[in-house]
Amino acid sequence: MPKLNRQGWCSFVLLLFFVASTCLTSCITNKNSIYFNDLKEDSLYPGPMPIVMDSITPFTDPKIEKNDVLAVTIQTIAQNESNTPITTNSTGNFSELNGFLVDKKGYIELSNIGFVKVEGLTTTEARELIKQRAKEFWIDPVVNVRIANFGIYMLGDIGRTGLITSASEKISIVDAIALAGDLAITARRDNILLIRTEADGEHKKFVRFDMRSSKIFQSPYFYLKQRDIVYIEPRRDKVLNSDGSFQRYQGYLTYILSLISVMIAFRVIK
Repeated sequence: MPKLNRQGWCSFVLLLFFVASTCLTSCITNKNSIYFNDLKEDSLYPGPMPIVMDSITPFTDPKIEKNDVLAVTIQTIAQNESNTPITTNSTGNFSELNGFLVDKKGYIELSNIGFVKVEGLTTTEARELIKQRAKEFWIDPVVNVRIANFGIYMLGDIGRTGLITSASEKISIVDAIALAGDLAITARRDNILLIRTEADGEHKKFVRFDMRSSKIFQSPYFYLKQRDIVYIEPRRDKVLNSDGSFQRYQGYLTYILSLISVMIAFRVIK
């Protein structure tokens, strides 16, 4: 191995300092911060042919569960004193949650109609059931049913944490992230955790997502359910940088390496 002269030693020391400083300064690779990066750029418009993905996860209407709050409206035709048809609303007595709470047995209670079991039904099926019961009391009732407390809890390294509500029952993991203000640049896109409580209320499922892969569209958990919890894990470098002591130690180490490098370079040149 050839011996280094003074200029070679100086160059080696400066290179060593540069490498050490680079290692201390964490960086986020471009690949890890891009969504669906397995899609080739040359396949995108105006490329020759777009990508067509088969077997996309189909949407299925969520089932009504215990502790859901249903917004139920019944529009009916009634007769006034002059026997002229008028449209009225009959929604019963709302609870303090501005809707009808599905009780522990799966029932809601509507005025005149009484108790109706809606647990396990979609809102469309519940609407038809209530409509049939309402025909006993009103003329040509028009019924609307939706889950009033349909929301997703977003936690972790994301633009806005907390409860994300949606007027639609069709909300995907991508929709929820967009509604929450997108992932932070320091968030792990390869390890997003979904926590789902089963309908029985006693079991939970834990599912991992990788937003870097387009295969997320084929996941059976792509569409979310009411009261799902989505946790966005921060990258390790953000956790470390959030600790003031680590930043101080990093600064001290960088300063010491700089001082040693200067001393060695000065001695070699001398």
